[in-house]
Amino acid sequence: MKLSRTAALSAAATVVLAGGVTAGFVIGSHSADANEHHPEAGPSAEPSGKPGAEPSTQPSGEPSTKPSAEPTARPTSAVPALAPAQVQYAHRGWGDPATEVGVIILAPKTWSMVKLSTFEVRFSSPNKLWNLRVNANASDLPVKMLTDRKLTLASTASADFRLISRVDGTTKATNPNFTGMVFHHTTFTYTYTDPTRGPRLVVDRLVSVNDAQHTLFEIVAGGRPQDASALAAITATATRDFIRLP
Repeated sequence: MKLSRTAALSAAATVVLAGGVTAGFVIGSHSADANEHHPEAGPSAEPSGKPGAEPSTQPSGEPSTKPSAEPTARPTSAVPALAPAQVQYAHRGWGDPATEVGVIILAPKTWSMVKLSTFEVRFSSPNKLWNLRVNANASDLPVKMLTDRKLTLASTASADFRLISRVDGTTKATNPNFTGMVFHHTTFTYTYTDPTRGPRLVVDRLVSVNDAQHTLFEIVAGGRPQDASALAAITATATRDFIRLP
């Protein structure tokens, strides 16, 4: 699958739109970062790909909280807060070459990308302070139900968990291949303390398309409390330009 070829993407997207949005998507397990019972967790297991599979009950979030073998060059508090205007974006794509199913979003241009499963990736900033995880393994569970489950798990994973906000909203798709579509989403933002990195803030968004009764994808941005505005902007940008092709 050559996700960088605009003509091929447009043709594939036309097939999706002509046949109905949800019909073209693979409904698999909505896996979260899995290796640890904590809001900032490790890589996910490969999704089952079975229709209607029950999503993972692991809390979602960022990279592992296990201490790194390589200490950071300077304390995280010495790094200024990330500002929305500092982040430059580029289209980043991934997926399944065998079936030509793929995902494309606008993600921070200089952040490294690690593929966690066929349709899930994590982007990390060069200084390892900020990250973005996108899970395009769709779920048959509605956004509200999945949000409730994830909030419960996140709140029990850390003694000092604090919910900042939970907001329902809509975003009009800006990618030309999804013209006219509206994303419906719930975004919850919370903080907790990482034993190694100190205070952390997570912005977790679960999204459906055109108010469908299942969750199409999840976007999770993580950093420090002082980075909140940039993390919210990164989440919003990834949402509005999301596209998944059959």
